[in-house]
Amino acid sequence: MRRRLAYLLASVVLTLGALITLSLTRGQDQVGLPPGALPGAAQKGGAVGRMPESRPARDVSKLTPLGQQMALSAQRGADWLMRANRPDGRFEYGFLPALKSRMEGDHYLRQAGAAFALARAARYFGDERHTAVARQAVLTLLADTTTDEKKTVRYTTLPSMVVNRLAAAGLLVLAINELPEATNELLEQSEQLCNYIRQQQQADGSLCYTDAPGDPKASADDPDGINYYPGEALAGLMRSQQVRPAPWKTDLARKALAFYRPWWQKNKNMAFVPWQSAAFAEAYLLTGEKPFADFVAEMNDWICTLQYTMLDPRHPLWIGGFMGWMDGKAISSPPQIGSAAYAEGLAEACRAMKKAGDRERLHKYGEALERCLQFTATLQYSEANTQHFADWYRPRLLGGFHASDQDGNLRIDYTQHAICAQVRYLAVVSGE
Repeated sequence: MRRRLAYLLASVVLTLGALITLSLTRGQDQVGLPPGALPGAAQKGGAVGRMPESRPARDVSKLTPLGQQMALSAQRGADWLMRANRPDGRFEYGFLPALKSRMEGDHYLRQAGAAFALARAARYFGDERHTAVARQAVLTLLADTTTDEKKTVRYTTLPSMVVNRLAAAGLLVLAINELPEATNELLEQSEQLCNYIRQQQQADGSLCYTDAPGDPKASADDPDGINYYPGEALAGLMRSQQVRPAPWKTDLARKALAFYRPWWQKNKNMAFVPWQSAAFAEAYLLTGEKPFADFVAEMNDWICTLQYTMLDPRHPLWIGGFMGWMDGKAISSPPQIGSAAYAEGLAEACRAMKKAGDRERLHKYGEALERCLQFTATLQYSEANTQHFADWYRPRLLGGFHASDQDGNLRIDYTQHAICAQVRYLAVVSGE
């Protein structure tokens, strides 16, 4: 009996200790931090750093009214991501506003995507606060990678069945190369990640997105992966070509084009378009080779046919968003924040068509892009649509993008795609 009582007392003590530890670690909430506190940027010795007091250096007053609206929206979205960054360098995955609670679940790829989006916004607006948080997020994510014996190839420590290594490499390369003034050490790690992408290319030009190249059973476990992972890797590789050019990178893109263009023509899928557009638009801007631009145009001509362009009195909020695609045909479904990804693809297509001198497509893609950006703007939390929330809770929401007009939940990748599309649009209209 005494022995049981001793065990019971010991378990109570251990439980109380765990609860105290949990309260100390989880209690480091970003909401309510004093102005200037830098989430996620712990200095040597464990103290939380101070955030630079700078504001965006870019003057957007000369933009069109829509451009100014998008600039303000992108800045607010980047501020939301910055506030969502935790002291450990990672982003809070999401929030359930109706329940005033955090969203369960997380994924490395979405963390990398958020770091990329914040870095892109920091580069465009020149905001040192965003730069500092994005850099810290990148460093945190790189801590979960390793190298081969020769230290020439870098990849995530977890296998692709948990974190897809090909996609992770692409997103990390994007994030690193979007950082303003990335250090040589970071750029070297970017090149190691690029080397991983290089070794994944197969003889037919495709990029293997499993850890078992040549094994059809491995890719059969994730058949939808081809619509995402290779495009993310190619987009990262082409972005790195701007900073660390190498002939093999464009050679890889040419071989990939020879595989993915005919594959997509036989297997049209909306999810495939944004990342592949980003990759091959960048390849065209770097090389001027027409086949790259032709594929970008082909994909985005098709995407434009799936946009809600006419005002429907029954669904007035749908205009500008995109319908769904299932079993080889379009379906009339409520548009979601995922439409922002197609806006990203359209923005990249605008860049390519501008260089190609294709005014007709540039005009068509530009109109479709602006309609979509106006749609996604309706899904952003602002002061006007958060008045029913408590004052202490409102900072969790302001600037973030929610799932749809019927779903107010927040997730970091929702804001990631919206910011990336907006910033690319701003670069296009600014002539950059």
